[in-house]
Order: sequence, then C-alpha cells, then structure tokens
Amino acid sequence: MTTAKKKPKKLALRGDAQRRAIASPIRLELIGLFVEGDPLSVAEIAQRMGRPATAIYYHVRLLEKAGLLRRAGEQRSGSRSEKLYLPAAEVFELEQTAGAPDPETAVKTLAMAFRMAQGDMKAALAEGTARYDGARRNFIGGRFHCRLSKAELAELNRHLRAIEKVLSRPPKATDPSPGDSFISLTLALMPLRNREVQ
Repeated sequence: MTTAKKKPKKLALRGDAQRRAIASPIRLELIGLFVEGDPLSVAEIAQRMGRPATAIYYHVRLLEKAGLLRRAGEQRSGSRSEKLYLPAAEVFELEQTAGAPDPETAVKTLAMAFRMAQGDMKAALAEGTARYDGARRNFIGGRFHCRLSKAELAELNRHLRAIEKVLSRPPKATDPSPGDSFISLTLALMPLRNREVQ
C-alpha cells in the first residue's frame, strides 16, 4: 500500500551531507530510476540496476538520511513487507551561493553525469535502440563552439528552459504505450577558456 503525498517540484541541495549523498554515480543512477513516478522497493531498485539488494540498501539509507529519498508506503512481497521509496522532489538543484556553485562539487557532479551518458551511449549502440533521424530521433551527440550576442544567448537560454520544462513534466496519468521512450539528455553550457571578445 502506497502513501500519496505531494512532493515539491524542485529541491535545492543544501549542506555537505546532501551534496555528498548525490555525488555518486550509483546514487545518481538510483534517483534516475523514478522517471515513471512510481514508488520502488529496494528489491525493485536493485533489479533495475542489475545489482544485489544488499549493495543497494546502503545507498537508499544514505539518500533517505540526507532527505533526498522519502518513504512512500509499503507493499507485500511473499510473506514479508517491503518499504517503498520516492525522491523527495521532481528535480534536484545544487544551491547557488554568491551566484556560483561550489566548483569542486559542480565539476564532480557534471563529470559523473557525463560518465553515465557514456554508459547509456554504449548500451544504446550495442542494443541497437538508437535512432539517428526523424521525429522520433533519440540519439544525438556533439560539441559546438560559437560566439553569441547577448540577445542570442538569451534566446538560447529560452530554448534550454523550454527543453527543461518538457523533460521535468510529471509522469502521465495514463498507462505507458508501446510507442513511449525512456531517454536521457546530458547538457553542459559554459564559457570557453581564454576566449574574450576584443
């Protein structure tokens, strides 16, 4: 039996405990499993990650203690009861202080995100699930360098916010259909080193 409780849209990660809790490829992957919005037990998390449940308990407890996972009820599994978990928010953000995130934490978190993207890319290519063109394209990669005016940069940010809005929509209330796709998008936008407009 699950417990319905509205979770916040965004949660800013405050303090070392929350930042350390999320600064792990395994825990980032674990949080990413909840894309459908359904509560999961440790056994279900372990099965989806292809790891033994004994290896997942530690990470679930750490995320719960840091306030990033919450209990969302229980379900029966044979003769015993399993606790169910949900993320504490739909989106987690590193809290910015004085206009910038902690450099070490930001670099580690982004590096982990790109390592996870590398794993997803290898799997998509090996399994033949990548589509390279058309309206249902789900595989693209690239790196672009350009010089943008203030107006062009503002336009780019409007597009990025629109993309973020699409990707952070709550799961549909309807049942999934065979045409649905699970996707991952990893982005990095930053100024180039040693480049200044004269």
